[in-house]
Amino acid sequence: MSNLPFRLHLGAFDCGIDGWVNTDITPHLFVSRVPFLAHAMRAAGLLNAQRYDQHRRGIFRRLRYMDLTKRLPFPAESCEAVFSAHVFEHLFLNELAPLIGELHRILVPGGICRVVVPDLEKIVALFNVENPEPFLHDMFEIGDRKSAKYAHHWGFTKASLTRMFLESGFSRTEICDFRKGRCPDIDKLDNRPWSIFFEAEK
Repeated sequence: MSNLPFRLHLGAFDCGIDGWVNTDITPHLFVSRVPFLAHAMRAAGLLNAQRYDQHRRGIFRRLRYMDLTKRLPFPAESCEAVFSAHVFEHLFLNELAPLIGELHRILVPGGICRVVVPDLEKIVALFNVENPEPFLHDMFEIGDRKSAKYAHHWGFTKASLTRMFLESGFSRTEICDFRKGRCPDIDKLDNRPWSIFFEAEK
């Protein structure tokens, strides 16, 4: 990695972009590194056409494995920007403060962290005692055991995000609009307009 400050994309999956260190924990990352494995999985019916096409185009080869429950493998003050979309809600509460602390550690002074998450206030507003299913689906984002690994483990409001980042030492926070803010390449990164868009400055 260059000595120049880098840009870190957490949970990029199939939306990694040039100029960023795109990270994830998806098994597709490992499949992409074994020659002909994606082809064999497609032939065996284990990959759908869309995923196989992404493997053929090298989408997952641009990813770097990154476990967000561990210390981030970067020096202090080495990163100029962090972007994360619909990742934080998949972590448990006791994992969030350490991660935010790590983001603060690796960012340069004045560096920006943009976090995009489902809006808990909007989800709660869906609750209907006669028809709770829409609320439950958006709250947990699972409907069967097969999808359980994608479950949401926590929820966020604008106020709770602000508190978490300020308590971790960030100097300034802001609630932004879709594709509006100080994060670089925001027009390429933002892709879920119904979310909370939050930025914190070190």
